[in-house]
Amino acid sequence: MRQNSSKKFLLLSFPIFLQNSLKPILFVLLLLFFIQCGVPKGEFGWTTTKMEEMDILEKHIQTITDYKMMRDDLIFSPTDTIHYVYQFSRNPGLETDFHISLNRYELDFVEIDIKKKRVEPDTLAIRDEFSLLRTGEYLIKIVYEGDTVDEVKFRVLPDEGYTQENLEQELAGDQTDEIIKYSR
Repeated sequence: MRQNSSKKFLLLSFPIFLQNSLKPILFVLLLLFFIQCGVPKGEFGWTTTKMEEMDILEKHIQTITDYKMMRDDLIFSPTDTIHYVYQFSRNPGLETDFHISLNRYELDFVEIDIKKKRVEPDTLAIRDEFSLLRTGEYLIKIVYEGDTVDEVKFRVLPDEGYTQENLEQELAGDQTDEIIKYSR
């Protein structure tokens, strides 16, 4: 009978021994799992070109490689073609679809363009460009499954700057919504 009780003790104590010795390992594994979950953040990079001054062949073979990585005080010209890159801090998955949303400020930010992009496998980045943007304030959002991963604001200002005349033209410009047109 004594032998039987010692077997119960060994069976009950063995899992407790494993549980106590594996706790730190399980904690570290869970911590690593939660750190790696989700889409990583990144950095925006910018450069501009004058695409309308290039011929068709130049536009086709042009490769942009130098970007200035920044997100504050971004100002561009309406004649610029704005090239951007979003460089991820780690691999978000090569088959992951991101939506790039370009929004222009009217009474609030209004979506004017949306594109579906995937990460480039060799650089772990998303690249694109915008051209012929009107003067105003813009917001680019990187979106994954309805959640905003990152966003940045920039402005497009005329080369000559704002005068009272071109400010009034811009405000009353091609507005089709009567409420917006006359509320300014």
